[in-house]
Amino acid sequence: MLNIWAVLVISAVPLRALQIDYERAEQLSGFDMINTTLRVRKYNRTTKVLNGTTASTTILNNSFLISTDIFHSPLGNQQFNHYPMKLPSKPLCDFLDMIYAEYSDSLENIYNLPERGTCPILPLEVHTIDKVFPAKSIPPFVPKGLWKAFIIFTMNDEEVVRLMWMIKVSNDFA
Repeated sequence: MLNIWAVLVISAVPLRALQIDYERAEQLSGFDMINTTLRVRKYNRTTKVLNGTTASTTILNNSFLISTDIFHSPLGNQQFNHYPMKLPSKPLCDFLDMIYAEYSDSLENIYNLPERGTCPILPLEVHTIDKVFPAKSIPPFVPKGLWKAFIIFTMNDEEVVRLMWMIKVSNDFA
């Protein structure tokens, strides 16, 4: 009798497992301050990973403001709509400390990051090797489709670096 109740409860609870994959990563501006060679590649038949190096050529500090701008294409057909979800805008060192505090488990396979609390950040190379997208960092209520995120560095209200990442969110059972 207990097994019948377990089956009824499990079938009444919707199962929603999201598959999240990198689609694209590129740098759009600011090559004189930061130079990235991050690229998405197939790791095996079902997994895409991020590989490459991000090198800063200048001393980075809290005078750089980091913000994000996120767009969603529900059908995955590159017709993006601006989405209100974003990471909070913060000065660079504070932003990095927030990433360490809230997403530290998502930083595996990323090597030579500055230590937590380091500011200013001297020029360095950060290596990303076979980084699978950290699906735990995305809330489970995020709708499926194609997502485009711009990571924008500004200094004195002027954009100095712009990075773009694209991810694809799909349902595991589709």
